[in-house]
Amino acid sequence: MTHNPVEKTREAYTARFIYESEAAENTGYSVERFNTIAGFNTGVGLVMANTAMATAHNGTTIHDPDEDGFSATLKCHDPNGEIYSVTFTRDQISISSYPDDAIPGKAGTWADTVTALA
Repeated sequence: MTHNPVEKTREAYTARFIYESEAAENTGYSVERFNTIAGFNTGVGLVMANTAMATAHNGTTIHDPDEDGFSATLKCHDPNGEIYSVTFTRDQISISSYPDDAIPGKAGTWADTVTALA
């Protein structure tokens, strides 16, 4: 059976919102999770425009991008036949389900060639 070398198996994007009173006190928060970056981008705009929700929280909606999160998991097929997963989050990369101890080294060597990961 032939597989693509890399297949995306999962992704998630999380946006965090804070609601503040006129006195700059937190009156609430919400977290929205999306399964695509397009959904995330659209969803952030919709939450920011939702005046009924802001009124319910008795505050103004503020998107807190420093608290946003994301993750993507890739199923990787090594040329030697090994299958393993690589998960990227906002602050880490993890490798799992690899039977060959050489896999993390191969993944690290590859990551060193990707400027965006430096």
